[in-house]
Amino acid sequence: MKNLLKIGFIPCLFALLIGCTHQEDTQSSPPPSKQTSPSSSSSHSSSQTDEPEKPSEKPSGNVSEKPSSNPSTSEPSQTGDSQQASLIQETVKLAKEGSVKNCIFPVETTTFEQITAKWGEPDQLDFVAGNRYATYTSRGIVFGINKGEQIFDVRSNAKELQQLTFEQIKQELGKPDDTRTSSGDTIWVYNVTDKFQLKFVGSKATIDHISVYCPRDAKNQMAG
Repeated sequence: MKNLLKIGFIPCLFALLIGCTHQEDTQSSPPPSKQTSPSSSSSHSSSQTDEPEKPSEKPSGNVSEKPSSNPSTSEPSQTGDSQQASLIQETVKLAKEGSVKNCIFPVETTTFEQITAKWGEPDQLDFVAGNRYATYTSRGIVFGINKGEQIFDVRSNAKELQQLTFEQIKQELGKPDDTRTSSGDTIWVYNVTDKFQLKFVGSKATIDHISVYCPRDAKNQMAG
């Protein structure tokens, strides 16, 4: 009986030793590393390198939250005011010479005959307070003519003058020497010389026409 047990025990012991030896070999051997395909790794690295960075959605600290005013926005206004001021000054300069813009015929030294010789007959001829007024519509000019055929008044209703306001005139020239009203019109009078007056006439805030006027010649001193 003892011999039988020895015979059965020896194979079992041998099998147990073999199993333990195999387990130790398995644990001591490192698991095979998972190799990455060079092409896939390269492709992944390339995709990360080539992808552009997304711009930051938040502005940097140096950018103002409110956009600064565009200087070109104010330029048209400043330019317009400058042009109006230049026009007023040019009007005064011509008035001192007895004339208006786009007219070669000054008051005092011009006769109606000289005008018709150059410009032809007027489009309209009216009589006011014993004097005549000759209108040249296409030129925007009206002449006041006394009985001696002398020009005592030159008026202009040019469109550029009609853009002027009384306020702009006051800012540029100061208060008028005289203020009048006639048939609903406001008339500002500036004595530009000792002989000539410059009048700004309008029924609203803007000017309707200007007049370069010679009071002395309006009295028909050349009449016989």
